Amino acid sequence: MTTDPQFDCIVRGGSVLDGTGSNPFDADIGIVDDLITSVGDLSRSLASVSIDARGCRVAPGFIDIHTHSDISATYDPDQGSSIAMGVTTQVVGNCGLALGHANSDPVFEFERKWLAPHGARIRWNTYAEFLDVVQSTGVATNIVALSGHGTLRKRIMGQEDRPPTDAELLAMQRELGDAMAAGCWGFSSGLEYPPSAYANEDELTELCRVLQRTGGFYATHLRNEGDTLVEAVQEALNVSERAGVPLQLSHHKAEGAANWGKIGVTLAMVDAARERGLDVQTDQYPYDAFMTALSIQVLPRWALAGAVEETAAKLRDPELRARIAADMRKSHPEWDDNSESSHWRNLQIGVCRGRPELQGRSIADLSKHAGVNPIDFVLDLLAGVEGYVSAVCFAMGAEDIATVMRYPWTSIGSDGVGTHPEGTGAADKVHPRAYGTFPRVLGHYVRDLAVLSEADAVHKMTGLPAARLGLPGRGVLAAGNFADITVYDPATISDLATFADPHRYATGIRTVLVNGRQALKNDRPNAARAGRVLRKYEASRKY
Repeated sequence: MTTDPQFDCIVRGGSVLDGTGSNPFDADIGIVDDLITSVGDLSRSLASVSIDARGCRVAPGFIDIHTHSDISATYDPDQGSSIAMGVTTQVVGNCGLALGHANSDPVFEFERKWLAPHGARIRWNTYAEFLDVVQSTGVATNIVALSGHGTLRKRIMGQEDRPPTDAELLAMQRELGDAMAAGCWGFSSGLEYPPSAYANEDELTELCRVLQRTGGFYATHLRNEGDTLVEAVQEALNVSERAGVPLQLSHHKAEGAANWGKIGVTLAMVDAARERGLDVQTDQYPYDAFMTALSIQVLPRWALAGAVEETAAKLRDPELRARIAADMRKSHPEWDDNSESSHWRNLQIGVCRGRPELQGRSIADLSKHAGVNPIDFVLDLLAGVEGYVSAVCFAMGAEDIATVMRYPWTSIGSDGVGTHPEGTGAADKVHPRAYGTFPRVLGHYVRDLAVLSEADAVHKMTGLPAARLGLPGRGVLAAGNFADITVYDPATISDLATFADPHRYATGIRTVLVNGRQALKNDRPNAARAGRVLRKYEASRKY
């Protein structure tokens, strides 16, 4: 009898949820190098490393289908918040924001200012070079990149609010084609954010036609997720159908109590499109609040044209400020109200490095304390604080969240930016989704509320997003696939991050392996940086 190890690692004694949606079964997982080579009874087999999974679930590593971690991958390669919630692959470049399209041009001053406090800088000129930088730096999770319409458009057209010329459209198509050739898996838009917001349906369709030639899918942050949600979904369906490409409706939700229930209409639209043969899916984060730039949430679109500094300059111009305030009151007459039922009670300051003492406080409380109208308070803040100011808006209904989560074609995505509690952004009041998304689904929505079965939830985190991406060898635990594995305790898995205290790792995640190497051990991420930049053109070779 040989005493030499047959495996580099065996995950022993766990209950396996393999990512297909099937019921759990008892099995050991044998790993050699970066691959799973055996699933079954390995009690008599030897391994250099044994991981005790008794009493735990053994699942494929979670695939976070919607993140913005391309922002942080160059300065925070350990991605602790993602690893600690069981994520082994992140899809970056969502909402039309893809750092790989940025370069040294002055138009990307905002991107440079975003990176500077973290000691990072733009040191690439093409998307291919950006992916090379991420890979050479090392990264904790696998990275799947999307081309982003907003950053791409800014590279070609700056902040211009107009349709592209024929030459500009061709240049954008070439830039998108180059990004796909560099390894991107699809194309995203963020139609609430300038300059992506300046595109019409025809522009988006012509760009998506590039995907028809190169493969990939179209993921969109809709033009509106509230009052005109249905119309925005129809626009996305039109683009997908005209271009002949798969469609991903990003972080699908209905914002504002007056719009709760519209999810039933939009999911019926998705069903009808699927019956016509269109490949449409959705994704979701499990929270009742979203977080984005305060300016995007409150200012009229014309005031957002140009750089952040230009918007602030408009707010310091008395005539333009008066016009902005008048437009806000015309669109939202209820915004002058600061009573107990005020909209401003649901809106609290998130990241505000210029005035960190405001973080975590509601606009209603801050404006009352200052003795000013809430509209005036917001305009004063945006005029006087340099840099990015985000706000958390508590706007989604519990039943809508459950409905989207139950929808069979919904994957789970955090919409977060990978970080860690001791990082350069530790003072920022980030959205807790960066730390808690996947444990929150398994703990709160599966164990506590029974919105989903555990097998279905794991499928939405693994096999489903892998299939959407066309990602071979990942998302399912099977011999021959990559050893991306998350071991968790179903009885204790919970999210601990809150809006008041967001930088807290989840509990109940026991072990995380990325490409066969332990990235989380004894409940803490380490600096393994075993992730890889996964490039679509290599997909047929399974990397």
